[in-house]
Order: sequence, then structure tokens, then C-alpha cells
Amino acid sequence: MGTERWRRRITKNTPTPQTAQPPFVSLHVPAHNEPPDMVIATLNSLLRLDYPRFEIVAIDDNTDDEALWRPVEQWCAAHGVKFVHLEDWPGYKSGALNYALGELTDPAAELVGVVDSDYQIDPGFLSRCAPLFADPGVGFIQAPQDYRDWAHEPYYRRLYYSYRYFFAVSQPSRNEHDGAIFAGTMGLIRREALEKLGGWDEWCITEDAELSLRLLRAGWSGLHVDQSWGRGVMPLTFEALKSQRYRWCFGGIQILRMHWRSLLPGARTDTDRLSLAQRWAYLSGGLQWYGDLLGLAFFLFLLAGSINIVTGGDQLFRKLTAFLVATVPVLVALGLVRAIALLRRGTGASWRDAIGAFFMWQSTSLVVARASVQGLFARRAAFLRTPKTSERAAWWEAFRANWAETLLAVLGLLAIAGALTRPQTYSGPLLAGLLLFPTLGFAAAPANSLAAQRAALPPDLRARRRTEWSRESRALVGTAAAGGTAAVLVAMAAMLALLVAPSPHLVNPPQLIHPQPGGTRPPAPAPSGSPAPSVAPSGTPSSTPQPTPTGSRTTAPSPTPTGPRPTAPSAGR
Repeated sequence: MGTERWRRRITKNTPTPQTAQPPFVSLHVPAHNEPPDMVIATLNSLLRLDYPRFEIVAIDDNTDDEALWRPVEQWCAAHGVKFVHLEDWPGYKSGALNYALGELTDPAAELVGVVDSDYQIDPGFLSRCAPLFADPGVGFIQAPQDYRDWAHEPYYRRLYYSYRYFFAVSQPSRNEHDGAIFAGTMGLIRREALEKLGGWDEWCITEDAELSLRLLRAGWSGLHVDQSWGRGVMPLTFEALKSQRYRWCFGGIQILRMHWRSLLPGARTDTDRLSLAQRWAYLSGGLQWYGDLLGLAFFLFLLAGSINIVTGGDQLFRKLTAFLVATVPVLVALGLVRAIALLRRGTGASWRDAIGAFFMWQSTSLVVARASVQGLFARRAAFLRTPKTSERAAWWEAFRANWAETLLAVLGLLAIAGALTRPQTYSGPLLAGLLLFPTLGFAAAPANSLAAQRAALPPDLRARRRTEWSRESRALVGTAAAGGTAAVLVAMAAMLALLVAPSPHLVNPPQLIHPQPGGTRPPAPAPSGSPAPSVAPSGTPSSTPQPTPTGSRTTAPSPTPTGPRPTAPSAGR
């Protein structure tokens, strides 16, 4: 299931291709409501690049406060950097990048690079990455997105390692089969390929990943580079992280909706040159977003099971086999072990930070589940509105900003307590154990929010954290609420069906505590088609029905099937 031989991996020791003349690069830096000092620091780092042929294009994307973009405009004029402020311009980041491509890019540019406005770029970025385009089949390259000012606080360490997993584990694996994702910042694209595909698609809010799929489908190749060449700023509040995860998931579902035909197994054609491995990489990468929705549905199912146990019915688990109930926790445990082991191996994270990174993913599961449903129904989406939080906020603000996760965590705790009221059966302790993991995941949301508010930061990042909500203030556009409500109603209907639907057989759940000596055991279910014998007080079978004491349970005869018996599937199917 793994490999020690990497055919396409580009490490520090991989030789740099030699070219007669380095390609001309146009670096595009989009910004929206960013502090001017941070944008200028990014532009300054680009001026220090150790590369002979490049230009810098700064694009202010609809910043509504003139005091934020005017200092950047003045700095660019003084340093020979192209600048434009777009007002009421459609398409969000994609629209701004399309404007820069069509109106501001030097005609001599062969490569287009994208750098986020909060990144500090190492001088060797272009010298190392641009020569990789000496291969005429390469359409894009992607270096890891990396971050700064994270090591001093536990919250930011956990967040950092949760990001690093993708670039240290997932991307190298995808790259082996030419299925890497173009992740936007710290990436370069061949201009010819970008223009032939019509530029950036403005319908998708994850325009970078969507572009890489179209490039691969058109027959171009992509490359992932192991070494980091720039460091930006992570979301400084947990609410901003949730908004980011929402965009990533919603955009991933948009890609599935628009390109699912290209991802199905099939032969290569002139219009779809994806290999089977590339199709699988993008198809599985899109479908994995629904893991959180399935986890939420299973959590609701467990809550119904707890209600059933507390009310004395215990029917929910009687209708499920032990194998079915045990499958989910086994898969979760395997996923946990796999993720933590790969994270520690790929990034060097400690056990505590690796487990913390895993629960960072789990704490955003509700917003991801929401986006995965809404992405099926809404035609378009903008950025998710997030509450305004800062280090001066009261502690209860963390719970208010994450009220839905807090409510689910409380329900999970109550369900665990309810399940433990039946400790003598398998169903009670098993249900409590199954509820523990998702309950901790939901409870991690307000805990992470509070930790982010209280985490110490340098003065410039502390000021950015206070205004971070303004960069995430675009509300959702679309008609997705009905779809999300419908999904919840379907899940509730399924749980009610499990609770109230008649069962053809009575199943006695196994007991953890055996009867005391001298007690009686409940009769075993009779074979199908034969009446259940009653037990006389003396313990001998009797064909005459005996009166049943109040509160005891009788075993009804099992009906004899009258239709044809289903045939067991043959081996190999």
C-alpha cells in the first residue's frame, strides 16, 4: 500500500534543469481588505527574488476602505510595481486574477505566478521552480503553502500540523500519478496553457484546484515541489478557519458537480486525457468531503439509540448486527491511527500535536457537513459570514460563535449518560463508547475558538486578528437552506423507521451480567415456523400456555416465510 521509491518527487537534492534563457514570470498578488503594511511586506519580499526576469502585479480586489489600498498604491508607484484597484468588480479573486491576466500582464511573460498578499517569499523561489518548465509538457508546479509564527502557541501548532498533512502526505502521493492539485499561492502556471483554457473560472470559489483539473484534462502535467519557498499567515481565529474550510468543501463539491463525467473510469479522448489514476485522485478528493456528513448522520443515529435505551425500548440495537455497529468505530480508529502515524512521520509532529491536529479537523466537521450538502443545491456561493471575535471577547463568545457545535456536544454528553443507565447490556456501554469520539470533536470547536482568542501573537498579527472577520464578511449566496433541511429530515425519518418499524424476529440482546444462581434465563427464540414452547414453573416444557406475570416478556411465534427464499450471492460478487 506504500512505496519507498518516488519516481516524480522533487526534493532539495533533485537537480535543477538548465535552460538557455530563464522564462519571464509575471507574479500576481491579489488582496482584499488586507492591512497595507502586510501587503507591502509581501511586495518587498518579491523584489528581493534572486531571478533575472520577472514582474510584479498587485491587484486590490474590491477593498471598501480606501485607507487600506491607497498606501499600497503609493508604494507601488514609488517602486515600479504595477497596481490596480478594482471596485465593484465581479468574480471575487478569480475575477481579479482574470483582469490581471488580460490587462496588466507583460506580453513577454511565459509563466504566471500567484502569491497571496500575506506571504514572505524566499529569494530562491523562482530560481528553483521556474526552470522546471523546461519540460514542455509541464502546465503547472505547486510548492507547499507554509506558515510563520506558529511554534509558540499550542493552538497554532495544532493548526499548522493539520495544514502540513496535505503538503507532506497527500500531495506527494498524488504527484506520483500526476494528480497533484494547484493550490493557488506559491504556484506557477504556463501562460499558454492558462489562456487556452480561458483563464480562471469565476463560478468556482476554489478556482485554483478547478484550474489544475482542467489543465490535467487538457493533457498538461503538474508537479509538486517538496521544499517550502514562502510562509504566510494562518487563519488567526477559529471562526476564520471554519469559513476557510467551508469554502474548500463547497468548492470541492462544485468541481464534482461540473466535472464528474470527466472523473468516471473510461478511455482517454481528445477532450479528456485524464488517466485512471488522475481521475481517482480527483474523484476521491472530492468525495472525501462527505465523510463529515456521514459522521454527523451516524452521530444523530446514536442519539436516537440513546433515547431508545433510556425509554426502555432497546429496539434500535436489536435490529443491527454487531458487525454493522462495530464497523464505524473500527474505521474511525484506523483513520485516527493512520492520520497520526503519517502526520508524525511526514512532519515530525509530537504525539500531542498530532492528536491535536486530528481534533482540529474534527472540530470543523459540522461546517464541512453543511457545505457538502449546500454544495449540491446552491449554484453559487461566496464567503461564509463569521462572527467578530478577538482576544478581548468574553469567554462565552467562543460558545456563542460555535453554538451549534456546543449544542451537539451537550446532547452527546446527555446521550452518553443515558446509555450508561443500562450497563448490564452490550448496547449501553457500546453506545457510550461510540458517542465519545464525535462528542469530543464537537466540544473541540468552542475550545479551539477560546484557545485562538487567548493565543499570544506578535503586534502585527494581533492587529490582523482583530479585523480578520472583515475579510470573511461576504455572505452565502444561493438557495441551499432547503437542501440542508431536507437532508436532516431524511436522516430523522430513517432513524424513526429503525425505531418503529416492526421486526420479523424477536432478538434478545446479550447480557453482560448473567442471572444470579437460581434465577431463570429467558427462552431462546424458537426456530422459524414452529411455535415457541412455554416454560412451566417447574422448569419442564409444557404445551399448554401458561399465564404471563405482569411486566414479563412473551416470545411470539415466528412467521413462516411463504415466498421464494433469497439466494445467497456467489463468491467474487
